[in-house]
Amino acid sequence: METIRRRGDTLAVFLLLLLLAASNFAVESTSAAGFAPQVVETTAAPRIVIVPPTTTVPPTTTVPPTTTVPPTATVPPTAETVPSPTTTTTTTLPPLDPLTFESLDRINTIRDCCNFVSYGRSRWERSVPGIEQLRIISTADGAEQPVFWLAPSGDRDQPVLVILHSWSAPYTQHAGIPFAMWAQENGWAVIVPEFRGVNDDADAVGSDLAVQDAVDAIDYAVAQAGVDTNRVYVVGYSGGGMMGLLLAGRHPDKVTAVSVWGPPHDLVDFYEHARRAGLRYANDIRRACGGDPREAGPAQEECLTRSPATYLGSARNQAVQILIAQGIRDQFVSRSVAAEVFNQLADPDDRLSAEEVDLFGRGRVPDHLSITTETYFGDGDPAPVFARQSGRALLVYFQSGHDMVYNASARWFASDPR
Repeated sequence: METIRRRGDTLAVFLLLLLLAASNFAVESTSAAGFAPQVVETTAAPRIVIVPPTTTVPPTTTVPPTTTVPPTATVPPTAETVPSPTTTTTTTLPPLDPLTFESLDRINTIRDCCNFVSYGRSRWERSVPGIEQLRIISTADGAEQPVFWLAPSGDRDQPVLVILHSWSAPYTQHAGIPFAMWAQENGWAVIVPEFRGVNDDADAVGSDLAVQDAVDAIDYAVAQAGVDTNRVYVVGYSGGGMMGLLLAGRHPDKVTAVSVWGPPHDLVDFYEHARRAGLRYANDIRRACGGDPREAGPAQEECLTRSPATYLGSARNQAVQILIAQGIRDQFVSRSVAAEVFNQLADPDDRLSAEEVDLFGRGRVPDHLSITTETYFGDGDPAPVFARQSGRALLVYFQSGHDMVYNASARWFASDPR
């Protein structure tokens, strides 16, 4: 009997240890506050809601590119039936509630947050409590595209912040998390669309399908209760900036203000830049466009159809507010790109000369140019080295490489650009 009793005690202790071990395994550490260097992804299945199309609008029609204008040339104004940005009348809206920025404390650039292309769902869920994963059915081809969605809070309609993933990462890219944290801090809605994933095939890289995925996500967001449909703010870095410019140019009626950082804007030029620099983006573009786009032909036409540069005239004519920023030491995108985008959006008298654009492309600020407007950069941010405002376009160059400044975008959105 004594032997049986001892065996029973031993078994009870063993079972108790098993229970304690299971309990410790199930509890996830909260000490990381969402920004630990090592992130263990949760294996729990997400709550996935299939969202049918919100409209019956047919898929986006590809607009053929018009006459190609050299990026550094001064683009003459064209006759348009759309009112000039200087004569556009804006709707009177109540001002935004005062905003806070505590969640962005000491998170100035992507380097302060995470690896540039790290991604995964669990870090989003820890950092932005209540965020949901949904799947929206594309109005273009019926494919399901995942998104993150955060409903607004508060007693008034709130803006929606559209966070776009970069060239080399999917929508779960961690670099978008600080923006979502800041939006949640202020009660804003957040939508984070997947637009055919990483830009490495023909379905992605600025395709009609990819653009429509972003549009479908915006349509879903503005149809939700508590969302201010007059304040659709978009932010994107690198390839996400390219998509932001595509939205501004192809769907200016869908967006209010767009903040883009180091965005490729002409895929033909980006192909040549990437090829010379030995970057893999050249192979991505070749696959997407069906060949080498440097020579006139179908591949070049396809690349131009996918390029924001083809459509930015519409963004200007429809008076979309656009912040274009780029690091003066950008190592991935030609340093002249921000200046070239600005020239397509700016009033003729404010455009940079071909010589000035060329100097920016070499990573130099022309000696006679300076900061002449508010940059929205603050303490702890990389130093701005040049800024110019023209109409609804704000250009900022800053001391950095291929990066993004969270607080500058947030402060710009907080200024209520519309």
